[in-house]
Amino acid sequence: MSGPGAAELAAIRALFHPAPRTIYLDTATYGLPPGPTVAAMAEAIAAWQAGTAHWKDDWDEPLEETSALFADLIGAPRGTIARIPQASVGTGLVAARLGPGDEVVVPEDEFTSTLYPLLVAERRGARIRQVPIDRLADSIGPATTLVATSIVQMQTGRMADLPAILGRAEHAGARVLLDGTQSIPFVPLEEHLPRVDYLVCSGYKHLLMPRGASFLYVRRDRWDALEPLNANWRAADLPFGRYFGGPLHLAPDAARFDVSMGWITWMGAMASLRLLVAWKSAGVLPGVVAHARELARRTGVPHEGGTLVSVPTPDPAAAGVALARAGIKAALRGTGIRFAPHVWTTEAEIVEAAEAILPFRG
Repeated sequence: MSGPGAAELAAIRALFHPAPRTIYLDTATYGLPPGPTVAAMAEAIAAWQAGTAHWKDDWDEPLEETSALFADLIGAPRGTIARIPQASVGTGLVAARLGPGDEVVVPEDEFTSTLYPLLVAERRGARIRQVPIDRLADSIGPATTLVATSIVQMQTGRMADLPAILGRAEHAGARVLLDGTQSIPFVPLEEHLPRVDYLVCSGYKHLLMPRGASFLYVRRDRWDALEPLNANWRAADLPFGRYFGGPLHLAPDAARFDVSMGWITWMGAMASLRLLVAWKSAGVLPGVVAHARELARRTGVPHEGGTLVSVPTPDPAAAGVALARAGIKAALRGTGIRFAPHVWTTEAEIVEAAEAILPFRG
């Protein structure tokens, strides 16, 4: 597939409006909304303010498209995606099944939204083993029932060895829960998903969505095993026809795990998803990974394959001040400065960011 041309990239970048003289490389904290996303939310807010919107026809029912769009984005079968407000909601559903007899293997320093639901399960008798991320696959044993990890570690940009983890988990009969928040849409998952049991992803970072729109992938053979503890009217088989009374009639697919959506947030999410799916089809997304690779090369740090580049520095505070003065937005995480480009990033910005951080390189 040939990549996009200069005119197409310029048109994409024109959809974003960071502050003047700002190089925004902090997508791993929050992504910038493209123009159509802002417009969709503004239109919904105006209709809300005027009282002219019909909640079902204008907002809720059109949002059915979002689960299919996310499935297309990650290469999952349609019907395997649920809409949730944050990734931890999905992780909590998986963790709720854990108890005595369960052993969970999770990386040390895992993001708390993945780790904390598991530690709550520890109170019910589950055994949680925290191991170095580079030893995660080797730590899966016969007693392991669940492996949980971020695909890309948020503070370092390190990537989990998915082929090794999935292979060992399959051999041990363990389920696998992945957090794709810092990897989707830039790390291809199509070949791995058939062996992944659950995947969660928050949308407000690299998916360029408003906060409050996230996704849960549940493989088909896990639909009945995972308890829909958040069951609500939106999780029904006929969500627009079952507002009152029982018995329980859940959706026949992963929509049974849906959480009722905040309309304005999700209208923006749908606009962002449409763009991301189009950019994936047009071959735009690998260019962002190439920017990250070039930034890693220029700063002398390993590139793990995603879009996060964490540059170690002995004086993070001074580095942060210098970057801010240069108009470069990045994040201090741990002992490094974390950069995360996106489709608006240019080659010149990568060069400028590298030159700004090199004097503080550890």
